[in-house]
Amino acid sequence: MDFSLLESVPDAMVIADESGQIVHVNAGAERLFGWPRGELIGQPVEVLLPARFRQMHQVHRSGYHAAPRPRPMGLGLDLSGLRKDGGEFPAEISLSPMVVDGRSCVVAAVRDVGERKRLEERARLLRQAQEEVRERDEFLSIASHELRTPVAALQLQLQMLQRAASRSRAAAAAAVAEAAPGAEELPRALDAKLEGLERQVRRIGVLVGELLDVSRMRLGRLELSREPTDLSEIARDTVAHVHQEIERSGSRIMLDLSPVPGAFDRSRMEQVITNLLANAAKFGQGKPISLHVDTEGSRARLRVVDRGIGISAEDQARVFDRFERAVPSQHFGGLGLGLYIARQIVEAHGGEIRVDSARSVGTTFTVLLPLEPAIAEPPDAGAEGPPIRRGA
Repeated sequence: MDFSLLESVPDAMVIADESGQIVHVNAGAERLFGWPRGELIGQPVEVLLPARFRQMHQVHRSGYHAAPRPRPMGLGLDLSGLRKDGGEFPAEISLSPMVVDGRSCVVAAVRDVGERKRLEERARLLRQAQEEVRERDEFLSIASHELRTPVAALQLQLQMLQRAASRSRAAAAAAVAEAAPGAEELPRALDAKLEGLERQVRRIGVLVGELLDVSRMRLGRLELSREPTDLSEIARDTVAHVHQEIERSGSRIMLDLSPVPGAFDRSRMEQVITNLLANAAKFGQGKPISLHVDTEGSRARLRVVDRGIGISAEDQARVFDRFERAVPSQHFGGLGLGLYIARQIVEAHGGEIRVDSARSVGTTFTVLLPLEPAIAEPPDAGAEGPPIRRGA
């Protein structure tokens, strides 16, 4: 029988008779199994199977010849082929009956599906990783909401204690007026303790807020509430809220604010400016910090400049990534989310944020925002974005 047609078939083709002896193999089978066809002719077909499959294959082979029909071999099973050198490969095998010189035979089309299975496994692992990330972000979102409640309650209780301390201070002042020595010492000590507690609770609130924000961003839930406002006004109000924290670091803020009207989300832009100023204070080594607002072409420009430790060129490539930091965590606190969150907010406005820095010289963060709001797609929740993180 002429088998020349099988030479053009891309799959490995193996023909065996009812006794299981190999009658013919094509060039594809030679390449796949590593056997010269002259050495395979007359051998039992089981020589092409791993030893663990051979006994069962003989049983199935007899059953197939009792009712031959085209069908896949080992449906639902993980089949393997065996090369001459002993190497195994995952195989997909289809069977068809045929007659060769009056003998009933079966032709097996064999395909190496190793690459396909590797791709399928990678796809499965990717789906699993994506699901785990989604579940993690859902957990962060829920946990952050739950944590906000006790933090808010703590802040309320501290405010009540501070008011009580203020009343005690007034009473102590009256007692001092009546010459009761030492009566004012307790309220003053209590006042200092409450201030420290309030500062720590506020810090916990900021950290919880960062976790909530990053979970929203990962889930694609960051929304803006734009309103007509002046970016300089937002900057001035933000500085009024944070200047005590900045001054506690030893730095002072110098303002250079020009009117820049536009449509911005006030609370979110306050968050950006707060994060940039906190970052500058943390790494500014107590030196002055400059905050500038003006325009650059058709865009609003906001710059925060410090004269601190600076960021190396290699670290600038990752400063805006989540949980990244360009300094040892034991020396500087924070979750490594401030700059990541700032970048996400800026990009949601249709703008960009960039860094210019050098070691021991200082750092300038520049935010550029369109003055006219554009209808833009929300930032990709899975994107990591231009790398970088220095603090805040």
